[in-house]
Amino acid sequence: MRTEKSNKREYVWQATDRDWRKSDMLTAGVDVGSTTSKAVVLSDGALLSYSILWNGADNHDSARKALEAALKGIKMSRRDIHYVVGTGCGEANFSVVNKTVSEISCHARGAKHSIGPSLRTVLVIGGRDCTVIHCNDGGQVTAFLTNACPPSYCRENPCNACGAAQGNGLDVVAGYLGVPIEDMGAISLNVTDKKLEEQLALPLDKRARVHDMVLEEINQEVVTGGHLLDGGSPPLGGALSVVCDFMAKSQTSALLRNGWSKEEVLAVYCAALAHQAAMLVRRMGTEGDFAVVGGVAKNIGVVRRLEKELGIRAIGMKPDPQLSAALGAALFASDFLRKARKTP
Repeated sequence: MRTEKSNKREYVWQATDRDWRKSDMLTAGVDVGSTTSKAVVLSDGALLSYSILWNGADNHDSARKALEAALKGIKMSRRDIHYVVGTGCGEANFSVVNKTVSEISCHARGAKHSIGPSLRTVLVIGGRDCTVIHCNDGGQVTAFLTNACPPSYCRENPCNACGAAQGNGLDVVAGYLGVPIEDMGAISLNVTDKKLEEQLALPLDKRARVHDMVLEEINQEVVTGGHLLDGGSPPLGGALSVVCDFMAKSQTSALLRNGWSKEEVLAVYCAALAHQAAMLVRRMGTEGDFAVVGGVAKNIGVVRRLEKELGIRAIGMKPDPQLSAALGAALFASDFLRKARKTP
């Protein structure tokens, strides 16, 4: 029997038909992201349980809470797990783990384990990061590139990732429009490419535009003509100044004042984020099979537009693309445990 619990704040899955007390190896991985925390528990290498909680790096108990949520329904405690690896945001409190591993390595390992040996390119789109990873047969990272634009200082928010494809911006837009974040992508696909092109061709009210010298400089770096959907020009030069959670609300308000419908606003944000992620993928290049992981991988509006722009199909990760780093961490925990048991 397998049980699952889901609500707006958490998602928990557990294989209650498996007797973990008979397991020789019980390992776990915990991934603390900017907005969510994930935990994966393995029993002799098989998936035993996982959790996804809506509390990220700003909560210092995120790692502990995620692990406890994954363990509660199967009557396990932290003491029952032989080894735990943590990954994710550096400021997170990993008091429940034995060791930490970089999230890039964990994303590659988890995605490779889930999808198979043909996977060579992994695109990670999270709340505040966007990274392209190349990996080998064993899931080891051979190269990676992060953020869609060169780092620059934003006067409003010194995040040093201005222009990166950021999932947090989508969350802000969905909240402002009163649309469930899980429905955002599907709703955005109700807007045809032709309709979105027509809207992008309309001039914006100058009073609604955000003026910032840094953003204007970034805008001029990559403008090559064309429109957003065909990859000709970046979203910075179109309806959006930047795909950024800090500015998302004001930009959404500006689009609504200029006559955009909710569906069109959702569509242009999904298209903008997909375009910026595509710019990063092109700079890095693709090898072998291609997968998208992270929270934004669940947004079908972003993924479909990304596939169209790149001309390739993304392979879906099971059971959940948001678990790639936590699963990878749990697999690394199994490696460390085997090594520790062989060491006198």
